[in-house]
Amino acid sequence: MQGEQARADASRERIALFDNLKGVLIALVVFGHVMHPIHNDNPALSCAFDIIYLFHMPLFVLVSGLFAKGAWRDGRLNLNRVISFVVLGLAYQAALLAINGVLLSHPGRMLLFTSAPWYLIAMSWWYLATPALAHLGPRRGMALATALSLAWGCVDLSDGFLALSRTFAFLPCFAFGYYARPQSIELLKQRPALWLAVAAAGAIALARVLDAHAYDAFFPLVYGDNPYTDLALLDAVAPAARPLVALAAGSLLKLLTLAVAAVFSLAVLKLVPRGASRLTALGRRTLPVYVLHRLIRAWLTFHTSFYDIPLLLAPLPGFLAILALSAGITALTALKPLERPFTLLLKHSWIAPRGGC
Repeated sequence: MQGEQARADASRERIALFDNLKGVLIALVVFGHVMHPIHNDNPALSCAFDIIYLFHMPLFVLVSGLFAKGAWRDGRLNLNRVISFVVLGLAYQAALLAINGVLLSHPGRMLLFTSAPWYLIAMSWWYLATPALAHLGPRRGMALATALSLAWGCVDLSDGFLALSRTFAFLPCFAFGYYARPQSIELLKQRPALWLAVAAAGAIALARVLDAHAYDAFFPLVYGDNPYTDLALLDAVAPAARPLVALAAGSLLKLLTLAVAAVFSLAVLKLVPRGASRLTALGRRTLPVYVLHRLIRAWLTFHTSFYDIPLLLAPLPGFLAILALSAGITALTALKPLERPFTLLLKHSWIAPRGGC
């Protein structure tokens, strides 16, 4: 009995660990999005923005892959979940465009996922890829996912069409999470060597604190939707040589962004707490937070003069104001009553199982 209780406690702790990880990441997502309209005009926010964007989406996608094991099971693809992601992504996109005032005047933008709804559409693509990932296995699957990610940098779909660019850009992150075992991640967290990742992440962050241009060479690639041709280093290359140089240099810089994201991800894994707390509850409600916070920010941007307040451009006061607002929005959108509608939609059976009524 004691052994069974110990295993049950360990399982709950492991679940709390990943919920805590998701809680940290969704808080960073909200903070990054809330500061976005003014981050270029406030040096403190600009620094925080650049550091957060080095890793928060790669790690978020990795965790999504970690819990996508049921997407393809016993030769069956969970099409209901795929449809739910598409429906929610389109509804999210329509709501954002309506708040922005362009839904009716520019209906074609429904298919251009340049903002937060891209993630839900990408999740549907990644779920559709799980049969291939399962068939290929970890080595071939990771090799193919990485090759596709690197090659896609030559394609310019920065208009967000069907979220394809970010789908391919972050495919290695999803694939890695899909192949990883939660138990292995838990064991990895316990390794003292991860303190080296914490130190390395601190050094990389410090470089940005000391030099606002420290990340300029590769930063356009962290968003996932910018092609290699957007890299500043190509300005000095002869036009005839640009395609080849873009592929070579862009691929190397893309690998660099993945490596930096990996370092920060290991650091966050080491630092995030294991035990259950309010952070755990937040991590269990990431979907409503992800959708609703961006609608609130859109309303603040297009229907209020909030971002015109001069105080927001002062480094420390502006940073603290945006941080406080982000915390408030996160707490509001994580309220338990808001969780149920999203859960029902995500788990809705759009297609009846074989043999069903």
